[in-house]
Amino acid sequence: MKPGRVVALVAGILLILPSLGVLLGGVSLAVAYGIGRDDDGFVSVDIDRLETDTVAITAGEADFDADPGTPDWFWSALDTDLRIRVDGASAGDGEIFVGIGPSSDVARYLADVAHDELVDLDGDPEYRLLPGVDDVAPPGEQTFWEVSSAGTTEQEVRWDVRGGSWTAVLMNADGSAGLAADVNVGLRSGAVVPIALAMVFFGGLFTAAAVLLIVYGAAGARTDRPTGGAPAATPAAESGDPAVSREDSTPPSV
Repeated sequence: MKPGRVVALVAGILLILPSLGVLLGGVSLAVAYGIGRDDDGFVSVDIDRLETDTVAITAGEADFDADPGTPDWFWSALDTDLRIRVDGASAGDGEIFVGIGPSSDVARYLADVAHDELVDLDGDPEYRLLPGVDDVAPPGEQTFWEVSSAGTTEQEVRWDVRGGSWTAVLMNADGSAGLAADVNVGLRSGAVVPIALAMVFFGGLFTAAAVLLIVYGAAGARTDRPTGGAPAATPAAESGDPAVSREDSTPPSV
């Protein structure tokens, strides 16, 4: 096989698996996003009931972290919205508060205040208790919230995701201890469909290229294979010399 065909065959074999992965990933992303969206375009998930005997539940390791140095155009291109819906029961005046604020401001607000930090959402929610006092100023009096909502019925906040470190907080509106709530978290991004289409296009393009390389290389292996056939005739037989024929046909003497 010629070296060029060997290189083509090896390159095609190495290229086809990742190309198929990108192609199938794009198809799966498009299908999942198309099927899973609600009427507002959000893909959402229900979180098992959250409850605490302290004054607040914060999103510990689930913080919405992003590199602060990421340029604004990157987040604008992603066009991602976060939605949090809360339906709960308060042990205080009946109003539930939900808000999203800078992690540093939230940490200062709840410093030395007993609250539960949500650290795992796989299966039953897991918390880390941060001890402290049960006395805190009502969250609605704070000015650092990016978005917030409070009330006795289902509450909802929507936030345009951007760079930085942010923390979601669930509390009683009066700052008292003890609450329970059912939470639904949804995400919506205008970049999902273009990304899925790009994955399908480039995945299909490179998959086709890999197939062509494999076919080209394999064809070289077939052309270099020796062909079968009848054994070549001896020169004497090809000459048609009757003497030779007669001599070969004479039986041996005794």
